[in-house]
Amino acid sequence: MPILRDFERRLGGLVEGLFSKTFRSGVQPVEIAKRIIREMEDGRSVGVSEVWAPNRFELSLSPEDAARYEQAEAAIVSELKRVIRDTAAERGWGLVGPPEVTFVVDDDLKRGDLGCEASLVEGEDLDAAAGNRASLLIREDGGERTVPLTSDTVTVGRLADCDVVLKDKGASRKHAQLRLRGGVWSVTDLGSTNGTRLNGQTIQSRDLSDGDKVTIGSTVLEFRSE
Repeated sequence: MPILRDFERRLGGLVEGLFSKTFRSGVQPVEIAKRIIREMEDGRSVGVSEVWAPNRFELSLSPEDAARYEQAEAAIVSELKRVIRDTAAERGWGLVGPPEVTFVVDDDLKRGDLGCEASLVEGEDLDAAAGNRASLLIREDGGERTVPLTSDTVTVGRLADCDVVLKDKGASRKHAQLRLRGGVWSVTDLGSTNGTRLNGQTIQSRDLSDGDKVTIGSTVLEFRSE
């Protein structure tokens, strides 16, 4: 299934080397993605003119598995939300609200066990509410290009499967990530080799305002909120 293959590729590149050391046993990330897709299938609700799929998933892990996932939880949650959106779009299902994914610890579960509660939770989709979405004005190689931010999670780097691909040799394969949460965009460095600068200052994670300049290598990405 292309969605699952893309999920594994994106996640493997985002957390390079982590899975080979940490996830040799126990619940695997792709198992969670498969379970979510199955729960979307089983939990569909047929309306008058549209089929609605669950958009909220509470995932229960054993204490041992939960401890191993802690380091990569934010990245995994972000990619699982993308799986939910992609699956709904591919199969023509609607979502009553934005995807929600949470991990909880269940002391009664053993390593390798996975619990999942799926539900339909209404809410305002920030992507739809944003209207004219934010964009990046990218200055590189003496030229400019504008890239609209069409997802609430946007990865920037040299890898071809990044949402924003840079040719800059100073950029890491998966260099930084832009995220929309609560109507506010932020930029986070993904452990890059050369770091990420915001308005000339090296940062780990910071909220963005209109006109802010993110520098990756020698490439400048100007954030535009309208």
